[in-house]
Amino acid sequence: MPSPKYLIAHACFDCRKSFKVPPRQNLSAVCPSCGGTIHEMGRSFKAPRTRDLEQWAKVQALFAAGFRFFSYRSTSGPSLPDRLADVEAFVRHNPAHPLRVAAPNNSFKLTPLRGTANSGVRP
Repeated sequence: MPSPKYLIAHACFDCRKSFKVPPRQNLSAVCPSCGGTIHEMGRSFKAPRTRDLEQWAKVQALFAAGFRFFSYRSTSGPSLPDRLADVEAFVRHNPAHPLRVAAPNNSFKLTPLRGTANSGVRP
């Protein structure tokens, strides 16, 4: 079987790690580190540092709202927000953003980030 021509970044919100894996048909995959679910983030995704809880919460909220991290070169629209505090307004004001390629997933459970007292992150 030939190897894929490219890899896509996936993230595990449970252990806050990113992995590049071949494109896959099956939408659920297991994290090789902790056994949690990894989520396809896009080829331009750059994972925050493991200890940067605010940035991981921001990424998770954007993912739940349907945003994926693909190249900005081929899209127009405002840049994704830099801070968690800006995500809610950004999502509300950009319903047709070119990087919003998936429907908002209201059934997606935002993972309480280990090491935080605040587990309530809203997309």
